[in-house]
Amino acid sequence: MRPPLGLVLSVLTAALWGSLPIALRPVVEKVDPVTVTWTRYLVATAGLGMFLYWQGNLPGRAQLADRRWLFLLLALLGFAGNNFGFLLGLRLTSPSTAQVVIQLAPILVIFGAVRWFGEHFGRWQWVGVGVLPLGMLIFFHRQLSGFSDSFATGVLVLLGSAFLWAGYALAQKKLLRDMNSISIMWIIYAAGSVLMLPAVAPSHLAALDGTRWWFLFYCCLNSLISYGFFSEALAVWPASRVSAVVATTPLFTVLFTRLAAWLWPAYIVPEPLDPLTLTGAGIVVVGCVLMALRK
Repeated sequence: MRPPLGLVLSVLTAALWGSLPIALRPVVEKVDPVTVTWTRYLVATAGLGMFLYWQGNLPGRAQLADRRWLFLLLALLGFAGNNFGFLLGLRLTSPSTAQVVIQLAPILVIFGAVRWFGEHFGRWQWVGVGVLPLGMLIFFHRQLSGFSDSFATGVLVLLGSAFLWAGYALAQKKLLRDMNSISIMWIIYAAGSVLMLPAVAPSHLAALDGTRWWFLFYCCLNSLISYGFFSEALAVWPASRVSAVVATTPLFTVLFTRLAAWLWPAYIVPEPLDPLTLTGAGIVVVGCVLMALRK
């Protein structure tokens, strides 16, 4: 285990994931979620494939031995289901709302890591688990105070997406005992891009204007880099600690939303911050710190 490296990789992952829904929202306003997800997978498959080929480490049949294919399948279904569900939920809600709801996923990973991988959590760390959701609810009290039918549907879709992501993360943690993280992600991206082909409509991409194309390009790079950081973090640090740091993602979303709204006011709408919201932010940070503490 290398805690300093794991912490740095986890923070970078949180920052990249925090910016992702901001760039995705203008794209999914014009293009269906399946086509957007497939485009991101295709770019990531090509990028990781070239890297693995250059290293001479492209996965082969041996990677599927000892029932690894079963965990790869679980990881693929969880990852693809999460990506699609998150985009659909984002389309019906907002970037910050999507991030606060999806934070159920790291909590689920923590419980799974303790249950199946024997990772230890002390008393104060469990206090952090309880504090974090409270902080999230206070932090996003404006978005969660009123629900329309479409908004409620979006929240339910995001809840399902959180469970799928937790399944993906735990399956990947199991696979990392026998495979390197880049190979796992390449298999997931490649298989996902093939399986989605029947439902893809590339012609829909023509609806994007120049700025939205740049947003989509950033989303593709984000998928390629952020999950690489996340996979490496899982490889060098306990899954429960990684999840604790990743839980700060909504804070990055709010910060980047204000920055993006200043840069692209025609595409991004800023969300107001009041004292209660800032209080919730402080509680979130305290919860994450408590969960990241060692015994």
